[in-house]
Amino acid sequence: MELKDKKILLIGGGLSLDKAIVARIAQAGGTVMVAGETEPAFNVFAPEAIESNLKALITEEGAFDGFVFSVVHSDFRPLGTVKPANFNKLMTENTSIFVEAMRVLSKNRGLKQGASVVAMSSISSIRAMKAKMAFSASKAALDAVVRELAVELADKGIRVNSIQKGAVDTDFEKDQIQAIDAIRSENLQSSQPLGLCKSTEVANLVAFLLSDEVKTMTGAALVLDGGYTL
Repeated sequence: MELKDKKILLIGGGLSLDKAIVARIAQAGGTVMVAGETEPAFNVFAPEAIESNLKALITEEGAFDGFVFSVVHSDFRPLGTVKPANFNKLMTENTSIFVEAMRVLSKNRGLKQGASVVAMSSISSIRAMKAKMAFSASKAALDAVVRELAVELADKGIRVNSIQKGAVDTDFEKDQIQAIDAIRSENLQSSQPLGLCKSTEVANLVAFLLSDEVKTMTGAALVLDGGYTL
């Protein structure tokens, strides 16, 4: 697939998966502007600053050919410990920031005609998991937003899709994954018939969706989970 001369904006959390996505886009000939918690000049998790930061970026760089929202913030929290502050925090980071970024990009012509948007969701949005209620709700909301934006932006030729990813090899760099496994009857690695997805596989799917190979796919939630949801 070709991404030659395409300019992509990625908002993420600085994880290994983000790095794999950036590397794959570059391999396909594209360039990536990265914004996120590891970028002090553009702290995306300060919602009140997103508009001014993005407007400045658009002024400096021009409109983008694609936008990848790669934020996947989760936690392990049984019902008895789920409080409004925690719930709202995950909803803000996993969904509301995406909405705000899309609002600013659309309002300020930050996405070119025919641009592609890819949002990183999770199989948690369609499959219940113990102690994952707040995260599941936030990613289900993200998928709903993707469908709505696909309709709203269709007249601009802008495609909006999400990837419902399962357990990825780089997820196991996180202590939180081990904590979840400790209370499950089966661990995440063994529950995927084809095994863990590789970060490079996710990156390949992101690059495919950003490319011109699929100009009429929009509003879709593509499952990449090693067979977990079968």
